[in-house]
Amino acid sequence: MIITPLVGVDIGAAAKAIHSLLGVILDTKGVTLAEWVALRTLGTAPDRVSQPSLRDGLVLALDIEPREATAVLCSLEERGLLAYDGYEQAGLTADGRAQYDDLYAGVVGVTAQVYAGIDASELATTRRVLATVAARAAELRSEI
Repeated sequence: MIITPLVGVDIGAAAKAIHSLLGVILDTKGVTLAEWVALRTLGTAPDRVSQPSLRDGLVLALDIEPREATAVLCSLEERGLLAYDGYEQAGLTADGRAQYDDLYAGVVGVTAQVYAGIDASELATTRRVLATVAARAAELRSEI
C-alpha cells in the first residue's frame, strides 16, 4: 500500500477551514482578524506592549502595511478596547479585557469541538510534523 505524503493542499485546506471558523466567531462579535490578533497579543502579554512592537507584530503576523496596523490600533482605541499610558505602552481596558475573554472562550470552545476525539499523541505528532515542514520550507526558500 502506498501512502501519499501530506501535501500543501492538505495543510492549506485544514488552515482555510480553521481560519473560516475563526472568522465566523469574530464576525458574531464584530471583530476583524487584525483586531483579534491585536486583542490576543495584548490579552496574553504579561505586561503592557509598546505601540511600535504591537504595530510591528501585526505587520508581521498579517502581512499588512504599517499604516494598516496603525489604523487597527486606532480603531481599538476609539472603541475603548485599548489604551496607552504616558509612555505609549498599550494595554487592554476593562472593556477590552472583557471582549478578549469572551472571544477567547469562544475560540477555546470551538477548538475543543474541532479536536474532539483526536488522540493527544496524534495532535503532538502533527504539531511536530508541521513545525518540521515549515522549517524545511523556510530553509529551502532561502536557498532558492
